[in-house]
Amino acid sequence: MKTTSIKRALCAALLLSLLPLPAQSQEVPDNLKGTGELVITTYGGVWEEAQKKAYFEPFTRDTGIKVVQVSGDSTMLLTSVKMGQPAADITSLNGGEYTSWVNKGALEKIDYSYFAKETLAGMPDELRKEYGVGAVIFSLNVAYNTKKFPEDGKHPKNWVDLYNVKEFPGKRGLPACGAMINGGLLEGALMGDGVPPEKLYPLDLDRAFAKIDELKPHVGRWWLSGADAPQSLIDSEVDMAAAFNGRIDTAAKQGAPLALSWDQSLLEYDVWGVLKGSPNKENVFKFLAYISRAKPQAVFAEALSYGPVNKDAFKLLPKQLAENLPGAPGIVKKQVFQSYDWWGKTNSDGRTNFDVASERCVAALNQ
Repeated sequence: MKTTSIKRALCAALLLSLLPLPAQSQEVPDNLKGTGELVITTYGGVWEEAQKKAYFEPFTRDTGIKVVQVSGDSTMLLTSVKMGQPAADITSLNGGEYTSWVNKGALEKIDYSYFAKETLAGMPDELRKEYGVGAVIFSLNVAYNTKKFPEDGKHPKNWVDLYNVKEFPGKRGLPACGAMINGGLLEGALMGDGVPPEKLYPLDLDRAFAKIDELKPHVGRWWLSGADAPQSLIDSEVDMAAAFNGRIDTAAKQGAPLALSWDQSLLEYDVWGVLKGSPNKENVFKFLAYISRAKPQAVFAEALSYGPVNKDAFKLLPKQLAENLPGAPGIVKKQVFQSYDWWGKTNSDGRTNFDVASERCVAALNQ
């Protein structure tokens, strides 16, 4: 445990050393200034430190509104909302969770009147939702161990290659059922079976699980945590894997023999949700309008190699970094936006597509 803690500390120090110091106080419109506080859930580590430097500290400095950080999990937050006493004002939700929270009446509508016109113009439609604002863009990529597949040689470039065991022999790392949406299990299988990205949805569950069944003997790791995929590649437990770009990028910067391909990568995102009944929702709307601007987005992206939700942030980043982030102008054409709307759609039997696919997944992987 001590060794793991030291490694994490060194990792945090390395990443934070790359994070620019917060910019000098910026001019912000009067409608974003105020008093009081807002309470936000955070999850520790390098992620929280990057949020402090990119969002929390500059926001308080420039607006006068204090940011109070608390820990929290989905179950606790939903319970607190149901009781009429939300444990926080704002939380970050994975896009796959968003529809469920909306259906449960747990979120406030976003008041976009606080956002500057240029801020809204820089944000994709998918990230300007009625009950949520884009928080961060990331992607699920085909990654590989460069000792097995050198970058300058023949290596897997897309899902077709990952599912082609003849041309690319070796063990695979795929998400388990508990990570099915974020891990792009079904989308990857369908593209691996030749389905064009523009024809992915609605997902053909029969075809997807049939393709996964073919690959099962070649899967060396069914992962649940985002950290599992790069670690299994580093340990040579698998030779290629579905993995998150930020995890692979961080490991590669630390010397791990890992690389990834952007071709057919699945573009995913988190959203900020304002909890229903928030006593500080006006301050939260000001916060969201502030951090969605290009500058804060650029600072956060430079820290953790995740894509900014405002396309104008790319202009503020170093060229090498700007060209290698999810959603970057030169990359986004190769990527596929994951359809959280499809995953959250309710069928005639009252179950969502996620419910149906989860049941199918458990049955398929336990055979």
